[in-house]
Formats: sequence, structure tokens, C-alpha cells
Amino acid sequence: MFNESRQQTPLAGLTDGAGAFEHGSPECVTLLEVPFVELINLRGDPEDADFTAAIQNTIGIILPTDPNTTAENDHYCVMWLSPDEWIIRAKGPQADDLPTRLNLALQGIFCAVTDQSSAYSVLQLSGPKARCVLAKGCPLDLHPRVFDTGQCAQSHYYKTSVLLHRPNDGADHWEMIVRRSFADYALRMLMDGMWEYIEGRN
Repeated sequence: MFNESRQQTPLAGLTDGAGAFEHGSPECVTLLEVPFVELINLRGDPEDADFTAAIQNTIGIILPTDPNTTAENDHYCVMWLSPDEWIIRAKGPQADDLPTRLNLALQGIFCAVTDQSSAYSVLQLSGPKARCVLAKGCPLDLHPRVFDTGQCAQSHYYKTSVLLHRPNDGADHWEMIVRRSFADYALRMLMDGMWEYIEGRN
């Protein structure tokens, strides 16, 4: 009996199992899949000092409380979703079990920790034309004076809901977190939006 299990991203069929999906031209715009990202949904009362202290002691970050802002360190990025909800995105493979550590730290505190790593996919769009590609299917004002680095927002890209994030790296770099079942659709719509730029028409 064959018992071996193997992780696959929802975009594995586009690469024939040859690694993460990547498409585009660095001079204009590049689309990259970030596979197997740890994503933890966190809910709690930001005015509960025990709750916020437990989070800070566990991941080393003070929870952001301003709408559509993020806070990050070398290991994690925390994105504000609502007054009592955040998503924690790990920046690399984690040697320990973050949901377990959070649950242990939060024992006796009214809150919720949910591992959503397998429910979502993370796509990265970068390059001078990245914002133009996103603007084709997203109704948000993505101009830097409105949507700056270190910010995030929930919206939609054409017909799928997304969480957009501009990392604090000062580059033309965007992240899109999308439900796993819509990852293929979102990626194909992004590729369609990229076509005029990577074909050298602009």
C-alpha cells in the first residue's frame, strides 16, 4: 500500500510539479506563487491587556489597532482585518507550531486562534507595472499616497475576494492572499492583466 503523502499547492498543475509558479518580466511585472505559507487567524479584544501581552510575548509584535495597517518583524507580519481580528503571516518555514504556542499563551483568555494555512494561497506581484495590473480588477485606490507600504485591505479582484498587502520593503511589491479554491482563477486573471506589459506593448 502506498502511504506517502505530499503537499501540493492549488497551482501545482501549472508547473507540472516543478516548483512554485512564476511568470512575467522583472523589468515590468512578475507574478510569483509563495507556497505553503503559515497563516493564522486571530480574534480577541485589543483592550484586554492580557490578550495583547500574550501575543507580544509569543511573536514579538504589538497588534496593530489602526484600520488596514500591519506590524511586522523578521519572522511575522500581522495584518489588521477588523477591530477584533487579525491574520498572522509567517515569513518563512517555522520550526515550531505557532497555533499551539499561541493557544498555550492564551489559555483562560477569551479569544480564538485558527490555522488557515491550507485554506489560502499567497501570490506576489512585483515590478513597476504591478499596481497597474491590480487596478484592472480591484476597485481600491492603489496609489501610494492612499495605499502605502505597511498597509493592507480586504477587497476583490474581479470575482474573488482578496486581502491585499504592501510589505514594508519600499519596492513595487504587493501580496495577494486568496482562498485556495479561487487561486487558479485569481492567477489567470492576473496573468491576463499582465499580458500587455510582458509582451512589450507598453
